[in-house]
Amino acid sequence: MRGCLFVIVIAIVFLTGAIWFGGPPLASAVVTSSLASSGFSSETLDVEVTAEPPLTLAIGRANTIAIDATGVSWNSLKLDSLSLNLRSVDLIARTAKSADGRLGGVRFTGAGGQPVVANVDLSGPADAARATITVDAVTVSTMALAAFDADFGVRPSSATLIAPDIIQVKVGGLTLTGHLSIAKDGAIVATANGSTTRILAPDPSLPVRLTGLAVTPTELELRGTIDVSSLLR
Repeated sequence: MRGCLFVIVIAIVFLTGAIWFGGPPLASAVVTSSLASSGFSSETLDVEVTAEPPLTLAIGRANTIAIDATGVSWNSLKLDSLSLNLRSVDLIARTAKSADGRLGGVRFTGAGGQPVVANVDLSGPADAARATITVDAVTVSTMALAAFDADFGVRPSSATLIAPDIIQVKVGGLTLTGHLSIAKDGAIVATANGSTTRILAPDPSLPVRLTGLAVTPTELELRGTIDVSSLLR
């Protein structure tokens, strides 16, 4: 009986030690595998898992997971780089309480098939993190020119962003001023003289709900919330 008890105690000690010292690397491998099963692939990937105490990894819990990657494809979402920190993580359910980081060089298709590259900074609850999306002024202007041409059959010579929410287009000797806003379906639209032109349609690959916007001479800034949790499943 004592011998059997001794074996059990030794086994528990070894198991505890394995989890204590080998848990984080093993958890990192599990996270990497989980990302792959969620449609994630990348050119480079670094995953760091922390848990205090490490024994909580035995029940699938981690304090933080830091993910850094480049050349990322996440299902239909394409981006140049990813830096994401997840907190209070349930490895089994693939959920987190909060998230922060940046999706860099997110690539999707805008109005008229125009390629769009944007940066997304996020912070807050994982299922509704505050998101700031920035698109450079040149890209917005190009989309505006294509959208105006498609709607009215005339291509303006230029399109200029003016704070706080204005876009001006020049057609011949005329200068038309439109106000940018977010439509009910999430599209970015320009409204001028009672006419509305869709500049940027929502992309389903990015689980974001837009709530506001602002412009500067150099970029369009979109504000809203993003469901990071949906990307993990």
